[in-house]
Amino acid sequence: MKSLTVGLIILAFIVGAGTGYLLSTQDTTTAGTCPAEITSLDALTVALHDSEVVELLEDKSISTIAFSRGPCSERNMNYTQIVFRPLDPDPDDHMTASMIIVQVNDSCMVYAVYETYPSYIPEVLPEA
Repeated sequence: MKSLTVGLIILAFIVGAGTGYLLSTQDTTTAGTCPAEITSLDALTVALHDSEVVELLEDKSISTIAFSRGPCSERNMNYTQIVFRPLDPDPDDHMTASMIIVQVNDSCMVYAVYETYPSYIPEVLPEA
């Protein structure tokens, strides 16, 4: 009976170590290594693993996601900017929905994350 228990413990250790190895090789952008050329998918993966980004996106229905690349001259780095545009909860109130902006640098780290304020859209009256 003891040899069966020892065998099961050794087997569980081997299976656990193999599973840990496979899971660590699946997602390279959050494991501390970053590809030489970060893609939009890499940046999105990094952003969605950041707790602050997830907190801002929580309970929002996203209508569109836009990606762009840009330099940050004062920090001598490049970043990928992701703009999450939530659905407008009340389209008749003449206010735009706020946007959630995430910037991921080329080291696969979230550099900045913030939510914009809604803006007022004045009503355009037809000319008489």
